[in-house]
Order: sequence, then structure tokens, then C-alpha cells
Amino acid sequence: PATVCGLSPRMRLDVSVNMLTYQALKNGEITVFGGEQTRPNIHICDLANIYRHFLENHELPSGCYNAGFENLKILDIANLVKEVTGADIKILESNDPRSYRQDSRKLLETGFKPEFNVQHAIDEITKAYRNGSLPDGENCFTVKWMKNLKLGKE
Repeated sequence: PATVCGLSPRMRLDVSVNMLTYQALKNGEITVFGGEQTRPNIHICDLANIYRHFLENHELPSGCYNAGFENLKILDIANLVKEVTGADIKILESNDPRSYRQDSRKLLETGFKPEFNVQHAIDEITKAYRNGSLPDGENCFTVKWMKNLKLGKE
């Protein structure tokens, strides 16, 4: 059965789906740098369910498993966000063309089935923002929070 994760007061708003959705809702505009870069995506509830899957199935072999089910271009994510929010997309040049992809077949072969996707996340963030329950403090942005905690170089 699906896990209801809820929104954490430390929800990250600096990862691609969350960031683009938050920008769209807050500013009415999404800024995309490049857009052709690919990122693997996983919903936090599926991540929690993967841990449960391994805890409940002791016979599964240990080892490394990739967990990311939607390898999407940043611009494709922005377009999904635009469909829900109506925000404009502004594309700027990027100096970072890196892409990341994951193949999670090994995990899927254990019987794990993802239940959530990028669209779920966009819808959840949009609903939370519109009803005033989306956390958006500095602790939702890793670099800002690290600087606040004085972690790293000054």
C-alpha cells in the first residue's frame, strides 16, 4: 500500500522538481538554465517504501541498487509544472551541461514497484502551496541552511 509521507518542515526546495514547482507558484515564472540536462527522479514516498521493501524481504541480496525511476530533462519537468500552474518558462543559457541517468532494473527485479512519480510531486507541492502549508524557510534550501549553520568555507 502507498505510504503517506506528508510535507516535512525541512522539505528540500532546491532539487529540480520541487524547485521548479516552487518557482512557478511563487513567481509565476520558471527559470530554466539550459534545459537539456537529464536528472533521475524519485518521490520521497517511494524512497521510504524501498527501505520498507528491503526490511520486509530479508532474502533479497544485499548490494548496491539504483533508485530513480524517471530520467527526465529539466525542460520536460518545467513543462509538466507549467501544465499545472500556468507559469511562464524562461530559458537561459547554462554553463553546466551535465546529465545524470539511473537504471533501476536491478531494484525492480526484486519485486519493488514504484507508486509515485514526478506528477504526484508537482500536484502535492501545488496543493500545499495553495493551501498555505508548504514549508519554505531557509532550512528548505541546502546551501542557505549550511551557511546559516556556518558549515563549509566562509
